[in-house]
Amino acid sequence: MRFSRLTVVGVSLGLAILSTGCGVLYLKSRLSFFPDTQSLAPKVLQSSDHTNPTQSTVKTVSLQQSTSQSSNSQPQNSATPSSPYPSFGLGTTGPEVLALNERLAELGYLPVTIEGNAPDITLNNIQNPPQVTFVWKYGNIPSTLQNLWQPDTYTALTRAAVIAVEHVNNLTIDGIAGPAVWQAILSPNAVADPHRFTYVLVSKNPAPETLRIWKDGEWIYQSVCNTGIPGASTPDGTYAIYLRFQSQTMRGENPNGSKYVDPGIPDVNYFHGSDAIHGFIRASYGFPQSLGCVELPYAHAAQVWTLVHYGTLVTIRGHYVSPSSVNITTTSSSTSPSNQGSEGNTDTSHSQPSTAQSVYVQNVN
Repeated sequence: MRFSRLTVVGVSLGLAILSTGCGVLYLKSRLSFFPDTQSLAPKVLQSSDHTNPTQSTVKTVSLQQSTSQSSNSQPQNSATPSSPYPSFGLGTTGPEVLALNERLAELGYLPVTIEGNAPDITLNNIQNPPQVTFVWKYGNIPSTLQNLWQPDTYTALTRAAVIAVEHVNNLTIDGIAGPAVWQAILSPNAVADPHRFTYVLVSKNPAPETLRIWKDGEWIYQSVCNTGIPGASTPDGTYAIYLRFQSQTMRGENPNGSKYVDPGIPDVNYFHGSDAIHGFIRASYGFPQSLGCVELPYAHAAQVWTLVHYGTLVTIRGHYVSPSSVNITTTSSSTSPSNQGSEGNTDTSHSQPSTAQSVYVQNVN
């Protein structure tokens, strides 16, 4: 089988990403890969949800930029014919985005619905879609989620819905509304979103750091978590889960230059480059300790795994301030993090609690 040079380079990059842990891409390649974390699509690979990435086949690798792209802006030396479908990403505004959001809402990929009859979006009216009124499906909408919704703008909310469409239809996951996405959602047999709408909010402040999950109008889950240490912090912003592994070996380099290999990291949900929500054993939780990932106790990472999916929005916000009067929550596990790899490095500037407590987890009915 013949591969283009771009495909070979992409697969090589993809294999490198799959073999790295939370911090290595963030520390070594953030500037080259993510000069603007809100405008570039992550380097996306698709694989089985239940396969160790070192044993899986890389299906696709996308290095495309998620900012607005014209479907007619082909390289001058490209022989690829122009598509009748538009192609665009984060930051794009206009009628094409409105048409996209109308169809995504009709198929259930957005937390909004269309008042009255849904419009008939076709290739012929993408540039001039019917005017509609959108309404929120649920009450109790988090303000951080409300702020993402603009009917004629390709925000992180629309991008997350596109990622969900790409996964459901077994397409390349790049977060760009291109021809394949349009064909999937405009098909007479278009697949509606099989999941309930889910939103993750990670708060670094007030302490302890927490991860909360909102689903269909209710906060249903909460747990302490850890985010990145200074110099490898978890970046604020809103992203979408684009790659998942139930178990993964993470490899890379610690800030001090030593190497790490952490096998069997469970319930990994990548949302931004090499930053992921996953399980990790720590002596305590609730303050910065990782190299950019959002760490959870094993049992709670497993629970979160069942609640999120491809395209789930993840908002990171705040700046951790070490409390003087709030006890940082710990687990009863006696496992020391000193024998772990990169993700086992703790930020020694934070004092450790003197007594062990139960991890705070709440299921809200």
